[in-house]
Amino acid sequence: MKWFLALNDGAPHFAAYADMVKVAVRSARRHTRLEPVLLFDGAPNALTAWCVAEGATVLSARWRLLDEYRRGAQATGRRQLWDYAAGIFLRTEVPRLCKEQGWRDETVLYTDCDVMFTGDPEPLLPGLAGRFFAAAPEEDPADAEAINSGVMLLNLPALRQLEPAFQEFMHRHLAECAELTDQWVYRSFFRRGWGLLPTALNWKPYWGDNPDARIVHFHGPKPFLRAAIAAGTAAPVQREMARGAFGSYCDAWDACLSGA
Repeated sequence: MKWFLALNDGAPHFAAYADMVKVAVRSARRHTRLEPVLLFDGAPNALTAWCVAEGATVLSARWRLLDEYRRGAQATGRRQLWDYAAGIFLRTEVPRLCKEQGWRDETVLYTDCDVMFTGDPEPLLPGLAGRFFAAAPEEDPADAEAINSGVMLLNLPALRQLEPAFQEFMHRHLAECAELTDQWVYRSFFRRGWGLLPTALNWKPYWGDNPDARIVHFHGPKPFLRAAIAAGTAAPVQREMARGAFGSYCDAWDACLSGA
């Protein structure tokens, strides 16, 4: 199964996110048979070369609404949002890019960069009959309405059927995209047209340790924020979420990175 992740070279803390990509790819290589594909908005660099050397496919990609989004962000003065958007919204281009590459996969996996594979997710993946994608709950494991788009199983034929309407929806709601980002887009447009992934496939460290987790998602605080969290200079929400098994999962992340 193809597995997609995405990043742009103008992302804040790019070097730290490059390390997260390395951990994601290396841990997937150790624990899964997934075929990694990095969607990258930017010029080839050391990270893209590293990914190719690790056997990943690197596709040059750009969110088709990015220029218009940036004009709106610039007008509102919310520059920090456009720096992230180039990578965040690349996930919406996966159905199109697969078709352009001639890939006939009907189902692919997408994750954010800030994940670490601790097991093989494929045996836990649900069927997608009648669903556009599957995702796990975000902060509350029992809240199936508030899904997190950091890990998604995508039904490509179904998504392509609605792609023009989906693009038009994002175009009409670029202000909301800027304010609420990708999760709001998927929740609002698809309106429960999704299936549920087990929480083991999008496990948050602040939920505690889970030996059955297959994908650990550093949702909220990232490993590179540990020093700021310890010093009390990180944002309050980051400090509050750095609980549970955050420290131990960061230790495992360090061990994986050291081999990258």
